[in-house]
Amino acid sequence: MVLNQLNSLTASELIHLLNEDKITVEDIAISYVESIKNNEGRVRAWEYFDKEQVLNNAKKLDKRKEIKGTLGVLNGVPIGIKDIFNTYDMPTAMGSKIWDGFTPGNDARVVHYLRENDGLIFGKTVTAEFAVHFLPANKTVNPHNSNHIPGTSSSGSAAAVASNMVPLALGTQTAGSIIRPASYCGVFGFKPSFGVVPRTGSLKTTDTLDTVGCFSKSIEDIKLLFDVIRVKGPNYPYVNKSLDNFSNRNYKNMNIGILLDGHWIFENYKSYAKKEFLIFLDALKYKNELNISKIKINSDFKKIHKLHNILYNKTLSYYFKSEYKDMDKISDEIKELIEIGNSISTNAYIDALNQQELIRQNMEEELSPYDLVLTLSTAGEAPLINENEIPDTCLIWTFLGMPTLNIPLFKGPNQLPYGLQAVGIRYSDIKILDISKKILKK
Repeated sequence: MVLNQLNSLTASELIHLLNEDKITVEDIAISYVESIKNNEGRVRAWEYFDKEQVLNNAKKLDKRKEIKGTLGVLNGVPIGIKDIFNTYDMPTAMGSKIWDGFTPGNDARVVHYLRENDGLIFGKTVTAEFAVHFLPANKTVNPHNSNHIPGTSSSGSAAAVASNMVPLALGTQTAGSIIRPASYCGVFGFKPSFGVVPRTGSLKTTDTLDTVGCFSKSIEDIKLLFDVIRVKGPNYPYVNKSLDNFSNRNYKNMNIGILLDGHWIFENYKSYAKKEFLIFLDALKYKNELNISKIKINSDFKKIHKLHNILYNKTLSYYFKSEYKDMDKISDEIKELIEIGNSISTNAYIDALNQQELIRQNMEEELSPYDLVLTLSTAGEAPLINENEIPDTCLIWTFLGMPTLNIPLFKGPNQLPYGLQAVGIRYSDIKILDISKKILKK
């Protein structure tokens, strides 16, 4: 393998070469450092990157392997970290002028898990201000066409993977901030079930919505990274039991639910996107072991956007009340959201929380007959920088706490990617990854 081609490989392919002693961690690091040198000026995915720090840490991992004979499961593979996770050796600014240069002095739980398994932390990727999902991602552009947006707020992570500057990256989603950037940038993006990945040491915006997830170039890599960052062990018996119930199955006669009409959102989807989705479904119908049927949307589905806004704005006003006092350093959009949140009563917030749990239970029961639900990740390809994003269903699945996967499958009229979205009921994370992989092979 030519070293300058290593950055085109998946994490799993790199790990195979490392285990075969055909390359070193330093070889990989050098290849990705060179890719950053060639691409960062155009894509602008990094908030913090220190070449010398990366190369020194790569050498340390090679030395550790020389002494121990082996490394942890991540084997020194480079990983980008969305700049809302604490890192003891790097600043964490959260897309904010207020926190510019802030060094927390500790690692977020998921970052600790990455280091514990010998992942090579490459740097901090760009995020929108306080990771608010509809704000501009500061400086990152779509790696396929710089006139188009990359999606927010995990824009830097998605763009870094898409432009081969890292094979893996962490992101978060409170509305659509993993699935949407993954769709627009053409990579796999996974938002796990709510609560399965710990949020300790990361920015909080909304307690019942914030979800930690990841980006990669393959489903195999998503499974690898997800297994590292998720909670495990006797302290999490329900999560472990639930995930195990959906793993290692031989899926036959799968029931696939499809969703593309019956709600105002879908009326705004691009015609070319709907057409390609239907063509894909027609192809699936001719495959064995797949039963495909349309899902009828109930009234609960139609309440979710309004309830999400109540939960989101109210908690933003709580968590950023200190920042609100420093008004010269926050955007007008953040000020407006905080002011809206301040106007929401405690009773209205509690009522929205109660409705969220009831709707989660109802929707889970309604979708439980399906092994997988398929819809589009976004309404089409990435809009131009000065255009507004078209609403999609990403926010809905986040509200419901359900796992979702963006599969980079389609291209729009400008040859920009957009994705197929696979959705499952809570804790079917491993199941939807396995079935999605199976579908792609058909």
